[in-house]
Amino acid sequence: MSLNEVILCDCANCYQDDEDYRWMSRKAVNKHRERYGRGPSSTSLPPAPPPPSSAPREGSTQRVPSPNLHEENSRLSDEHPFNDDLDDWNHSSPACDQRGRDGPYFPNNEEEEDDQLGGLREGERRKVNEEEVEEEEEMINPNRPPDTTWGPAFNFSNMESTEDNEKPRSQAPAYHGHRKELPHIRMAYLQAVLNNVTGHLPVRLTNSNLASTIDMFEVAGTLPDLPVPARTLQSAKRRLGIDPDEYIIQFAACPKCWKHYTPKQMQHLESPACTVEGCPGTVYDTYLNAEKKEKRRPVMIIPHVPLLVALQSILGRKGMREMIRDSRGQPLDQNSDPNFVMSDMHDGTMWQELRTHVHRQVGNHGTVQDLDEHGGEGRRLTEHRFGLHLVVNIDWFGALKRPHSTGPIYISIADLPRELRFLQRNVICTAITPGPNEPTTEQLNHVMELTVRDAMRLKQGVRMEMWNDTDTEVIEEDVYADFLCDNCDTPGARKFAGFAGHTADLHPCPWCDCTSLDFSEDKGYDTYSFTSKNDSTLLKQKFYSRNSSSARQATILEDHGVRWAMFDALPGWKPATQTVLDFMHAIYLGVVAWLFTRLLFGAHMFPGQLKRRFENVINGIQWPSHATRLPKNLGENPSLKKADEWRRLLTVTPPVLWYAWMDPDGTIPDTEPPLPPNATLKTAHSRKRASLYVIILLLCAAIRLLSTRTISMSQAETGQAYLSSYCIKMLHLGAKLSPNHHFAMHLATMIKRFGPVYAWWLFAFERFNGLLEKVNTNGHDGGRIELTLLRNWVQAHLLYNLLIHLPDDTPQKERDLIDQLVKAEADRGGMAVEIAMFAAEASNERVRLPKQLPKSPIDIHSVRLSPDGHDGTSAHDLLFAYCQKLWPDVNLRRQFTANIQPGSVPFVGNTVARRLAYIKKDGIRFGSRNGARAPVSIEDIWLLHIPETNKPAHVCLLVRPFDIDPAILVPWRAFASLLGIYTSVANKYIKYEVIPATSIDCALALVPIPFNDGRELWVSVSFDRVSTEPEEEFEG
Repeated sequence: MSLNEVILCDCANCYQDDEDYRWMSRKAVNKHRERYGRGPSSTSLPPAPPPPSSAPREGSTQRVPSPNLHEENSRLSDEHPFNDDLDDWNHSSPACDQRGRDGPYFPNNEEEEDDQLGGLREGERRKVNEEEVEEEEEMINPNRPPDTTWGPAFNFSNMESTEDNEKPRSQAPAYHGHRKELPHIRMAYLQAVLNNVTGHLPVRLTNSNLASTIDMFEVAGTLPDLPVPARTLQSAKRRLGIDPDEYIIQFAACPKCWKHYTPKQMQHLESPACTVEGCPGTVYDTYLNAEKKEKRRPVMIIPHVPLLVALQSILGRKGMREMIRDSRGQPLDQNSDPNFVMSDMHDGTMWQELRTHVHRQVGNHGTVQDLDEHGGEGRRLTEHRFGLHLVVNIDWFGALKRPHSTGPIYISIADLPRELRFLQRNVICTAITPGPNEPTTEQLNHVMELTVRDAMRLKQGVRMEMWNDTDTEVIEEDVYADFLCDNCDTPGARKFAGFAGHTADLHPCPWCDCTSLDFSEDKGYDTYSFTSKNDSTLLKQKFYSRNSSSARQATILEDHGVRWAMFDALPGWKPATQTVLDFMHAIYLGVVAWLFTRLLFGAHMFPGQLKRRFENVINGIQWPSHATRLPKNLGENPSLKKADEWRRLLTVTPPVLWYAWMDPDGTIPDTEPPLPPNATLKTAHSRKRASLYVIILLLCAAIRLLSTRTISMSQAETGQAYLSSYCIKMLHLGAKLSPNHHFAMHLATMIKRFGPVYAWWLFAFERFNGLLEKVNTNGHDGGRIELTLLRNWVQAHLLYNLLIHLPDDTPQKERDLIDQLVKAEADRGGMAVEIAMFAAEASNERVRLPKQLPKSPIDIHSVRLSPDGHDGTSAHDLLFAYCQKLWPDVNLRRQFTANIQPGSVPFVGNTVARRLAYIKKDGIRFGSRNGARAPVSIEDIWLLHIPETNKPAHVCLLVRPFDIDPAILVPWRAFASLLGIYTSVANKYIKYEVIPATSIDCALALVPIPFNDGRELWVSVSFDRVSTEPEEEFEG
């Protein structure tokens, strides 16, 4: 039995009477039955034979058309699915008005929500017409004729050129060339900008102060005749090269459909009405200026920075050439070896699949193809020295105290090292969508049109200015770029890429054919049974949708789960393959949050005494200095706000749940805890504690494996298997899982395509939203808030460019003023730590010393060691033995010895070591004794140097390992090594050791747990691991 057989649909939705049945593929009928149920008196029908009076068209599947479908209705041409004449393709019309309607569709809130979910409201029947049946036939007919006529996928001829905004900007005129100004004049400009930016001085007062300063220079006789000094803030910014308005285009936009108009286009409109047929929007209003002249003012603006402009600004910096990865010659499909260790996005398979010099074409039967001018597949992006891999993100946040959703569109350059990739100065903010509401997909298409146009040009290569290898001369290079993926949270990804919402019935998943009903069954989590979405099929339906009526678009969205999105016009773009599931939102804010809020706290798993024990153990944890702390009242309010908080909570979950649930004998009973008085259960799953605990360990192990900074496909597949087992076992306990659980089944596939999730999760982009939230705005709607935010972002880039391109003769006091503008108060949130870790990976041995080192060495003989658990060896002897092992080629001798061999070097106890208060390893600060956690306690930190040798200085640590006791029976012992959890008796150590600082793997959290025999246990949980734990090593 073939799923492509044509049968009669007998679902309750399609059923009306004998003449209203619909003929479609068996697969589509099965999906309709699952969703709507069968109609009255329905029976399964075999494939229909053609009636005698029906002659099938050549090359089409035979079918019986419904009698009530009239031949005079609009039908698709055999030669072209969109229009009868290829020249009539409506490519140049607005991106949101490609439905073939008389006018645009402006949904109300209920309709918009329903449209996003890809379903129909209760009781509503979808209309059937000849056009739908015809296109259904096109899909299911395997023998349809090949496409014979091809046309461009999209035409940007309707958008006015913005090339004037794409020319390279000259460096700050006040510092270079014939308009170079004196240092004290430039400092006046800088001080004016500083007063406005950091002192929040209004523009009017800033202008007044600057003018007064210039007047004082004139009175003092230090004002040159030429160039004439600037007297306003805006002119001063332009002289300094830090005026963001020179880079930003303020598009006028229709507030209804968001069609864009450049400032020049707006001035030439015949009337304020939007030019999209049927749109009721008003593009501009008028006012009288001070000279009583009528001026036009846009009702809504959408600020843009052209991608080419922003990219040139970054690539034009000194030192960028050597920072950009050269992927030429990189082997293909390295991760086909299951043991190959991936460290970044360039290790994923998608890195090598992007092509340049290709154009996207659509055939007369809807097939989409990407070919170069010779009919080939083009050159790989990695064959070019400057072939850049871009990652796009869009997310919305509340910019005001009142409801107002602002949506920055960020673009990062994946070819930069991880320690530089997520610095604000290296991330492009190309546009910000205005509030108060989030845009629809159609409105977002308008916003992305300029970016996609620039991306098409970058696929063909664009000449850009860059500094040479020695940073002594500016030369031109051919720069290519393509988008590696769209990396958004789940709702943002659906809207950006044009997929049905995650609660859609038939197509909630953009990566496989599972339905929402499958999410409640084992097959929704059996990764080996998934049928992956086909990008070519999706693209065909997307282009059908682009040129269809609103009714047909709703049908395509429901039956195929897609709608037209602007990136579908980009050559080479694969909507399913290049849409990423963000680990941060799906796992930490999704799966982990669901576990605690719905399954544990929602089912009253911590009543009375159990809740007090849960809170006591959480509040008693000794966290690493960099780790996000958990709130004290977690038992009362388990709704954490930050993904990093859920991340930390899951890390310590095994010992925390053990202590909260265990009986006096140290075991977890497989019984349900009593319900609190007046409590009611809203869930139907089993509440047996031991059964739940064993399953939760699978989740902890899975996330531990999948979230490491380096990963192999073998490790990723193991983590995926644990996660799949966790979901299936939860189903068997009666739990109702969320869509995120199914989406997470695709993580291993995405790791293969894009490398470790550590390289592309959204912690960085969420931090950028936090930075923009702090920007002061005037609170004006209509895109003015977003213009202020984009100005702030662009100005940060320009200030950095100014700093690194200062002439050598710039006075230090002037440099200090610029430093005050560039530096912002360090943000000590979780992402600041992530960036510190990335930066540390590029440093020497990944260990950094304090800025101020001790002037004098310590006397190592004076260091006293605790006798507990120690064999009596002195600190001097430990350090002497360590140095002999570290430098075997140096003939060291003890300080006090009568046997002096020729060529030997004395090890003098008061000259060889300096004590350090702390060091930084992988961006994390470790201090002596109380700055690190188990399983080793750092007792001292020494900087070694033997004066009479040429050996470099070396950092080592005096540590006391905790006495790990394998006899302590803990319920996670089977996963202890994988989870990085070690158990010891409190304050019980083994003998001292001296180890190199580079051997520190990570910081640890220490969870004190009172045991039933009166002892206190120390459960040590490792944090931020580079990879999985070693099996037999306990270094901390």
